[in-house]
Amino acid sequence: GVAFGAWGAHGAVNRIGPEATEWVKTGADYQLWHAAALLALAVAPVTLGALRSWVGLCFCLGALLFSGSVYLLAILGWHGLVFVTPLGGMLMLLGWLILFGYGLREWWKHR
Repeated sequence: GVAFGAWGAHGAVNRIGPEATEWVKTGADYQLWHAAALLALAVAPVTLGALRSWVGLCFCLGALLFSGSVYLLAILGWHGLVFVTPLGGMLMLLGWLILFGYGLREWWKHR
């Protein structure tokens, strides 16, 4: 994520054009945000239990599918995995929804 973000910010536009450069930057942003979320998840309360594994899986697979397909599209111009991009986005959203549901449940129990 860091490497693609730096390349998108400093050198990609001359090689792949401005539109594809924005795709690389978007892929890097999503990848890095979800990497940070995974680090936070690693120190989350143990009370999350199995939910922590599901959220982590959603974040990892989602970022891999979303960012990976965007990178391939931007760099190679390959549209073969375009259908994978929304699937990755949906997995990342599912991870956030699971966390939101857990937080809402905990808030409701302790209010």
